[in-house]
Amino acid sequence: MKKSKTYYLPFQLLPLFLMIQLSVPQQALSQKDSGNQVIKITGTRLTFPIFQRWSEEYTKLHPQIKILVKSGIPSASADILIVSHHLGSTDVKEGQAAIAITRYLQLPIINSQRDNVSTLQSDGFTEDELKKVYFQGNSDDYILPPEYHFVVYKREKPACASIALANHFGQQQVDIKGVGIEGDDQDLLEAVKKDVKAISYNNLGFIYDIQTRKVVDGIAIIPIDFNENGKIDEDEKIYSTLDLVLQYAEKTNNPKLFLENVNVIVQKNSRKEVIDFLQWVLKYGQRYNHAYGFLNLDKKQIASEKEFLSNIHSANSGNSSKSISTNYHVSND
Repeated sequence: MKKSKTYYLPFQLLPLFLMIQLSVPQQALSQKDSGNQVIKITGTRLTFPIFQRWSEEYTKLHPQIKILVKSGIPSASADILIVSHHLGSTDVKEGQAAIAITRYLQLPIINSQRDNVSTLQSDGFTEDELKKVYFQGNSDDYILPPEYHFVVYKREKPACASIALANHFGQQQVDIKGVGIEGDDQDLLEAVKKDVKAISYNNLGFIYDIQTRKVVDGIAIIPIDFNENGKIDEDEKIYSTLDLVLQYAEKTNNPKLFLENVNVIVQKNSRKEVIDFLQWVLKYGQRYNHAYGFLNLDKKQIASEKEFLSNIHSANSGNSSKSISTNYHVSND
């Protein structure tokens, strides 16, 4: 009977052998936590609260996925870029695609300690009056009446919300008259709280306390006189709670409201993990929108955006001969 031979690892190679054995699981773990398992999101900061909530809920279902939502991520390296204003042809580059993922609303706001708050809230402002306040001010060719004398506060640098507001009035952000505020929309809100003559604009998620659903302290909303009869009628009194505003906006889509899409830009060759997350947001994530002051997309638009994402996935998988010829799919009406 032939004896089997026993081979021994030379003593000098033992440390190297152990190092290799120990490094393999760590390397595998490192690969799991990086690369395809991480989705990086950046862009419009006012949307971060809802994107954070979507991410939290999604990763509960898919713990192998890590989602980073933060500013400072270079747009070129982001998997998802949030752009919350009307998209033009130059906003979406070659090889990219865009869809709407939710909507948001901005309202005109003033300091709640202003001496004629009650009058302003009972009379309201027409759309044209707001345009004159924001874009003309006390210019040489247009002198505002005394009751309309405000200090307009705006964002110092280009920002999605300010661009969206200006676009609503057919203007550019640089056309907004007033004092530029550094920082974000929260800083803009704080500037209004500190100046009794202030007027500005902001989104529902900052104007209202998302816990109490009431307007935050120090701020008052100027109602919009939709029918332009010089007073705020009962059916125009929609601002007492966050939920009442959301209900009215979704039901009417009143064109005089400062409504805008929250769009996301992705690469046409995006990874499956990215497309799957966005599909989940469209199908299941809308239920969290109202809690953070965002509006739902209507069912028809959701179906359309989901189909567009499916086409991107099919084209990337080689399961479809249909090419994605258009760069963006969102409605900019």
